[in-house]
Amino acid sequence: MTARDRTDDAGSRTMPDDLDALLAFAETLADAAGAAVRRRFRRGGAVGQVEHKDSRVPRAQPVTAADREAEAAMRDLIEARYPDHGILGEEGGATRPGSPWRWVLDPIDGTRAFLAGFPLFGTMIGLLREGRPTLGVIDQPVLGERFVGSRRGATLNGAAVACRPCAGLDRAVAAATDPAMFAAEAEAAVWEHVRRRAAAVQLGGNCYAYAMLAAGCLDLVIEADLKPWDVCALAPLVEAAGGVVAGWDGGPAWEATRVVACGDRRLYDEVAPLLAGAV
Repeated sequence: MTARDRTDDAGSRTMPDDLDALLAFAETLADAAGAAVRRRFRRGGAVGQVEHKDSRVPRAQPVTAADREAEAAMRDLIEARYPDHGILGEEGGATRPGSPWRWVLDPIDGTRAFLAGFPLFGTMIGLLREGRPTLGVIDQPVLGERFVGSRRGATLNGAAVACRPCAGLDRAVAAATDPAMFAAEAEAAVWEHVRRRAAAVQLGGNCYAYAMLAAGCLDLVIEADLKPWDVCALAPLVEAAGGVVAGWDGGPAWEATRVVACGDRRLYDEVAPLLAGAV
């Protein structure tokens, strides 16, 4: 029996430092969620009834049967494999919030894109250890693209990826999911500055924008009105790819509702004072 098979004092089947086993399990979660999502993608009535959740800003926050089924599939696997681990999911809420290990799940980040038949959405899977992200997965189950980030590095379908150099905002390709998320006047002013100065702007990317930043296709992602399940998976990926991700106030991204991610530290140093002024 190897260390990966032994049980620690908390009852987990994975030793605290067994990152390989945790990464493999995170991919198992992505497989299960992806199967649930693909069954309903572009299937018309198979999407099921669409409901809407409250948001701080006046923009649609839909939830579908695919969201619920994908999260339920992941929760079932976690409960069976790691019954002592906590879970925080967008649809199912919190379980065992005091656990030192906590899976943070967003079954479909970008449900509006999913409903429209656009493959600009993804399943986000993060794992916190003592409140800090230790690994992150962004999985696009329709395109068959899986981005994984940890101290092992950043990969797309197993091949290494990295952010690209970008010396300044006037050379940057920037992204945000929806300008409506910048509801406060100061937030809107920041976004307007970025929009006017950037070389190009892409909207509607959801978590896929952060994956493209890690892959060296985008340079800057700036967003607001986020929840923990929107952030915990992307932070390890961006950092493992060589990028910078933080709250607008410079604090940890996974504790923030307003987040900026840059592929190049020089770009971050340019936009950070602008963001801090809006906090």
